[in-house]
Amino acid sequence: MMRLLEALSARAMTVAGGCYLLITVLICFDITARRLLGFSSEATTELTGYLMAIGMTWGMAGTLFERGHVRIDVLVQKLPLRLRVWLHLASLLALGVVGAFFVYGAWSLSRDSAQLGATDLSALRTPLVIPQGLWAAGLALLLLAVLALLCRCLAQLARGKADAVDRALMARTYEDEAAETLEAVAQAHPGQGDAGPGGMRP
Repeated sequence: MMRLLEALSARAMTVAGGCYLLITVLICFDITARRLLGFSSEATTELTGYLMAIGMTWGMAGTLFERGHVRIDVLVQKLPLRLRVWLHLASLLALGVVGAFFVYGAWSLSRDSAQLGATDLSALRTPLVIPQGLWAAGLALLLLAVLALLCRCLAQLARGKADAVDRALMARTYEDEAAETLEAVAQAHPGQGDAGPGGMRP
């Protein structure tokens, strides 16, 4: 279940990145069209707003698994491990409570839009249930990720693996960022590690 959620979250992050890329394309097209061709799409504001909301929520679960959410934990990291893991769990539980509230509100909003047949005010007349439903789906994925991560961490804690819980929930450190950067460089330039002095391979 955890592996399935992690894979699904990774795919969702790809979709989120695509949303932001599409936002850039739409804005550049609208600027170019107004400057050079004398017309505007008249829907860029609405579409980019939808894409922004969808991209944000669809990237949340993957960011959680990668420990990428911003946390202020200067004091937490200085506490003993046994206390630190419980604070990690408390923060994850708080995220779950807030996430459940947002999921309920988002699905209620999209359901109401579907029942009323609501559309936006742009020339596209987009049915609001489409962007609202996709937005709610991203929030639901985040909530599932929180619940799965919480269950796994509680099971690890019950087995006495507090260090594993700490590694799974602690914020990313500069060592993590540096290691990820070096790994990305190694993947982009395979074989560089075999180079001799001066960059020449033996």
